[in-house]
Amino acid sequence: MNVSTMETEGDSRHWDYANATLDMLRTHGLRPCPEFYHVWFVYHADENPEVLRAIDAARASGEPISEETLLRLYYRYIFDRQAASFLRRGMDDFNDVICNSEETIASAHSELGAYGEVLEAAQKTLRNDKKTGEIIDRIVVHTRKVRGTVATLGEQLAHYQQKITHLQQELQQTRERSYTDGLTGVSNRLHLEEILAEQCRTYDEDGDSTEPFCVMMVDLDQFKQINDRHGHRIGDEVLVLIAGMLKAHTKGRDIVARYGGDEFVVLLPDTLLADAELLASDICSRIRARDIRAKASGTSYGNMTISIGIAQYVRGEGPFSLIDRADGALYRAKDAGRDRYCAAVSG
Repeated sequence: MNVSTMETEGDSRHWDYANATLDMLRTHGLRPCPEFYHVWFVYHADENPEVLRAIDAARASGEPISEETLLRLYYRYIFDRQAASFLRRGMDDFNDVICNSEETIASAHSELGAYGEVLEAAQKTLRNDKKTGEIIDRIVVHTRKVRGTVATLGEQLAHYQQKITHLQQELQQTRERSYTDGLTGVSNRLHLEEILAEQCRTYDEDGDSTEPFCVMMVDLDQFKQINDRHGHRIGDEVLVLIAGMLKAHTKGRDIVARYGGDEFVVLLPDTLLADAELLASDICSRIRARDIRAKASGTSYGNMTISIGIAQYVRGEGPFSLIDRADGALYRAKDAGRDRYCAAVSG
């Protein structure tokens, strides 16, 4: 498939999304404002798992999708990321302009310096001719002024570049915070779902050239009892401890994410189901053997156990089906007595 054909197909898909979006706006009696249009377009393009899930749930319930619902989805899942992406691109472009301007200014400064040296030499040669000497003197004075102006402009651009670099760093930090669970420091659900969706797409498109991968759904056994007996502060410490242990016993490319409450998901790229089972068994053993102690006082709260559900991705099933299978395996592990792992069957 050549580039022009790919571009034509991409344009066709965008027109399809746009037409479907306009149909939805008409069907639900919504104003064709940018926010509502953007949410429906993202939904039809399948660009955001959270938007897809929320709208599908609303449609399945039979409830009308209100403008308030769409605005909430827009500002929660689309606006911040779109704005950050736009700002990042804008700063990158501006930084390129500054870099190019600095090169131009440096070149102009160099050329003006050479030009000034030529004029000064001519000034000495022509000093005996009073009329010509006066003209050269004025040119030399103005040349020096221009050189000073160019030097000042270069300093200002260097200052602006420092500001741009600082803003880029702040934006990157903001982006990282938006992908991080505030309590445990591991990835949050949004980050996991984005990475998982990309992993599934890559595996579906590349076929046999891509290694299989798995997910583990991890749930803390009897966690509610810890909160009820010792309070939420201790419960938070337990969550932080478990997250740290999951992170410590997974390898570099693995993603540990807090999925919600006391549930974690571990994405294991390039991992077969048998290897994921070995890892799950090891993690269960390590957490079972760990004495849970309060950070400040050192008070022991006994031992903690976890249950794990594992699923290996089946080509074409998509991220939601994979998570559902892992979740089903997790419930089987809990039903079997907790403190164990269970693997999902394919399909």
